[in-house]
Parts: sequence; structure tokens; C-alpha cells
Amino acid sequence: MVEFVVRARAAPVDPGKFRAAVGQGLGVEYLADILKHSLFVSQGHRPEVAVHLVLENSADFSRIITIRGDQLGSIDSLHERGVLAVIERALDAGKKLGKDQQVSVAGGLTVLARSFEKYVKALAAERDVFVLHPDGIDIRTLELPEDPVFVMTDHTPMPKNTYKSMARQGIRPVSVGPGMLHAAQCAVLILNELDRRGA
Repeated sequence: MVEFVVRARAAPVDPGKFRAAVGQGLGVEYLADILKHSLFVSQGHRPEVAVHLVLENSADFSRIITIRGDQLGSIDSLHERGVLAVIERALDAGKKLGKDQQVSVAGGLTVLARSFEKYVKALAAERDVFVLHPDGIDIRTLELPEDPVFVMTDHTPMPKNTYKSMARQGIRPVSVGPGMLHAAQCAVLILNELDRRGA
């Protein structure tokens, strides 16, 4: 399974604040694009893809919303509001989670209360993890494992210390091209590369 971990540093964890953040420059709209472009194809969706949205703007713990293509239920509409409503529903279900607690949500979603750093570190201990970076290895020259994990951020750049920490964990930087792109565009290019390789 191909997995995308998307760090959304400004996106609110509180469901009411999340809804109110649409159009306020906090990047919640990017999350809808990432889900649509990572999971859906014409007349279907990708069962071999999972997306982990890490929302960090919280009074207690970050929330990691996982949407797996192989467990995905129906989404009423793929327009922005419809997809954001799915995220909001997951946040509502995970409102009272304590640290490292998890809850399942109808439609194949899970919500976990855990920090981005701790989550990525656990993934890197078990899987081959790559982080999107403009100075990384060109993905077209990289031999990719069967089940890669790609870490990226929304419109908010990741701190340099985060990249250093990931490098210490063996997480390699990878690039999808010379220009800075939106996370959703990066996901499309990664999946296209894997599709062309028959992965």
C-alpha cells in the first residue's frame, strides 16, 4: 500500500473551528484536494492508497485522520465542502481522545491522537519512508520499495529541524520535479510514477 502522511500545522482539530477555517488562510481547503487527488480516479478510487492527515492546531493533541482506499465507504459528494465534511465528522468523533487513543469512524476512517513526530518515527521503524523536498533525489531515478510512505506538508513549510530529525531516522528526501508544487499535485505525480512502473 502506498501511504501519504500530510502535516497540516495550521488546520484546527476542533470540528467547529475546522468548519469556520474554510477560506481563512489556514489551509483546510488543501486537505480536500489532497484526499481527492490521492484516493480517487475516474469512476472509482484507489484501494492501494492510504492518506494520513495530521492536524496540529489543537489545545491538547494532534489528530491523525486516516482514510484507507481499501476500506473507503461512500462520500456523498467530491466537491470541496463534501470532502471537508468527512474530515469534520472524523474530528467530531475524535474530540475526546486522550494521548495515543484511537477511534474508528463509519466509512473506513480512523482518528488517532498522536504527534506528527511520534507517528512518523514509528512508521520509519517499520517501513521505507520518504519526505518530499525540492533538493531530494529525483523520484524517476529512485528504486522504490513495494509499500512506500511519503511525508509532505500542506502550504506551511516544515521546520528545518524536522528534516534533520527525519534524516536521523533514515527518512530520505525525494523530489518530484524542479518546481514547488501543492501537496495534492505531488501525490498525483508520485502515483503516476508508480502507475507507470506497474507498482
